[in-house]
Amino acid sequence: MSRKLTLDCEFDHDYTLIAINSTLEEYRLVYFLNKFLKIKLSCESGGLSFNDKNCAFGLYTYYCPASYSEYVFLANKQYFANNIVAENVLFTEQTHISYLIEEKKDVDFFLKINDDYNQLNTLNIINKIKEIPGVVTTFSVAPDSLKSKDYLIF
Repeated sequence: MSRKLTLDCEFDHDYTLIAINSTLEEYRLVYFLNKFLKIKLSCESGGLSFNDKNCAFGLYTYYCPASYSEYVFLANKQYFANNIVAENVLFTEQTHISYLIEEKKDVDFFLKINDDYNQLNTLNIINKIKEIPGVVTTFSVAPDSLKSKDYLIF
């Protein structure tokens, strides 16, 4: 007799996720994050793209060898235009918004921190981000509370 076994695999989310709402463009916010947090986020070519979302999200990374931690800055919103083929339409492009994390549509950016030895003080980082001009609010998000947390595994 044959048996059917089902393998259920859950990933352990051992990172800190900080949500950022800002009026700044992503490149400008990355500049200020580098300045205030004393890190060196750099742009990854191609960004973070998914086949089901039909767009690429801004992605900046930095690895700190002193604290063995990795900083990943992600855009949560991506604007893209679709061309409409119709005769009686004045504007042939429609702008759509795609979200990386659908249940956090009010968040503009995420800062994901992989800290292997738990040396970083999250509250201190949040307070430094709040000092950046143009940042409206910043708060910590529990990754386990997100339904689409698998988009943050890469």
